[in-house]
Amino acid sequence: MRGVVVVGVLALVLGGCLQQMNERAGGRCEVTASKPWTPVAGAEMTVEAGTLGADCEHAVATIVIRDHSGVAYTQAYPTAQVMNLAQARDSRAMRTALAKWIESSNHTMETTSALPDWPEGATGPQNGEFPFYVNEGFTRETYMALRERNVPVFCYVQGMESLNCLALQDGILSEIGIQSFPG
Repeated sequence: MRGVVVVGVLALVLGGCLQQMNERAGGRCEVTASKPWTPVAGAEMTVEAGTLGADCEHAVATIVIRDHSGVAYTQAYPTAQVMNLAQARDSRAMRTALAKWIESSNHTMETTSALPDWPEGATGPQNGEFPFYVNEGFTRETYMALRERNVPVFCYVQGMESLNCLALQDGILSEIGIQSFPG
């Protein structure tokens, strides 16, 4: 019995050492992070991020937003194409980068009323040197109605110089559009 316990402990120690060696050598990149997002009183959601790949430079990152009933939104990106994640070379750096990627408190738009205005006669929302590109299907009228509703927004970096912005309306998360920013 004691031999089985010793073998079990050695296996755990060896497994931990191999994982640390693998991380130092740029090995597998299987990392997760999770943060709460409370867009409205009493309606907590969870924002999760994870990577999977042979190494962190060539991994795929997934963002998942869950509500009380399950997955409300999900999207995947190559880590090399997301500003926050592209510089993370190992699992430790990626864990930090993922946590920053999904942080909801560092965004400039908390509700749709903060979205840029779409003036009458313009081809889209106007935001100076940082254009906002609405998703297909939005008209000026539907966009302005969404701004007026003043519903919660969650934006996250989805490229090297842009945010993907989602609106939470009637318990459903949907993409509004892309906000560009200088890289």
